[in-house]
Amino acid sequence: MNESIETMDRAPLYVERSSIPLRKLEYREVVDDVMLACVDGVGALTTQRLLQCFGSATAALNAKEAELREKARVKEKVARKICEARGSIDALAIVKFCEENDIQILTLADVRYPERLRELDNPPPLLYVRGRITAADRYAISIVGTRGVTNYGRTQATRIARELSEMGFTIVSGLALGVDGCAHRAALDAKGRTIGALGGGVARIYPREHEDLAARVVQSGALISEYHPLMEPLAGNFPARNRIVSGLSVGVLVIESKLKGGSMITARYAAEQNREVFAVPGPVDQETSRGCHALIREGAALVETAEDVLAALPPFAVPDGVRSRRLSDEPVAPGTLGITERSLDSIRRAPRGSSGARRKKTAEQSVPSLLAHASSPAVKERAPLPPLNDDERKIVEGVGDEPVMIDELIRTTGLPSSRVIALISALEFKKVLKRCEGASVALRDD
Repeated sequence: MNESIETMDRAPLYVERSSIPLRKLEYREVVDDVMLACVDGVGALTTQRLLQCFGSATAALNAKEAELREKARVKEKVARKICEARGSIDALAIVKFCEENDIQILTLADVRYPERLRELDNPPPLLYVRGRITAADRYAISIVGTRGVTNYGRTQATRIARELSEMGFTIVSGLALGVDGCAHRAALDAKGRTIGALGGGVARIYPREHEDLAARVVQSGALISEYHPLMEPLAGNFPARNRIVSGLSVGVLVIESKLKGGSMITARYAAEQNREVFAVPGPVDQETSRGCHALIREGAALVETAEDVLAALPPFAVPDGVRSRRLSDEPVAPGTLGITERSLDSIRRAPRGSSGARRKKTAEQSVPSLLAHASSPAVKERAPLPPLNDDERKIVEGVGDEPVMIDELIRTTGLPSSRVIALISALEFKKVLKRCEGASVALRDD
């Protein structure tokens, strides 16, 4: 690595983990995080439980077997392996191997760990990185699709990935044959950044046909994996890898996919993670069009060009230069010192009471009332709501039949603006909300 892990105390790295106070990342902690991740039977969810119960990998490794079973609900066999890890796993050798081969190890307590991944319910406990992840990668679009790509799919993936890269988006994919490879190459040819998430170790490039491509990715972006650097790519690793592909991005674009497969799994993860989902339509007589068409029917944004992706994204998910260009293209209302017609129109359309303040929604429009009074003649008949998490309920409770400005939802829910935008996209995908004129949303009535 450029910066030896042993010198981390010279440049303290901090992280805020919910109620856990900011703390310095020590060299020993990195070794113990690696050691815990190498214990057979300890995956992302088990690691998350252990960290919640014990506060750190070091404390979990030092815990007694009974404590592991009782506090973290770890199975007896796994608890025993955790207790034996210090004598059976040479994590220090792994850390030194990574240092010698310029492989970064990013734990959840590392400020360099990708912020969007940290937001997930089950983030990778640590990442091995060849290359570099930068602040620019916050604006990333994942492009996925079939390995058996057609000429049509190859053309669309190359064209759209190049256009998005030229806009300043980082292109994320899985380094697989087919659409993945087209997306990576297009980003590199456009002199842009690209990230490949692997289903094996970053020192075990798969497929072998992509060794040259992987070398280019490392030079202009990064290869990342949550697995031991020398781990062979196992079939069972790829579905978990897909949550990283979607989690790194602001949205996932599917280009050519059958109804079942890794691309559809990635799209499902994207919806669960409150990311945008996009799909490129294909020829109706092709099997590889069916997955994309199914996603579009379910609410994914139909994409023909990179501009379609841009139009569906909230301003917070767009690189600064593109955001400025998009705003500058909108017609400006005369006599307003640069306020756009769209922005003014959104205010004109907003329903207001006699005092000029927005009307408050009635009790009948809240989520509990919609559920309780769905059959009441006083309430418009609606389809049952799908399962919602707490934050999604906050959004729906703030929305009625009349459009509500997104800025108002941010204020009334108290949630971060980026979180509100992501939740709105997820609720659109679940067919609960619809976007209206201007920056407003309303409940769907179909």
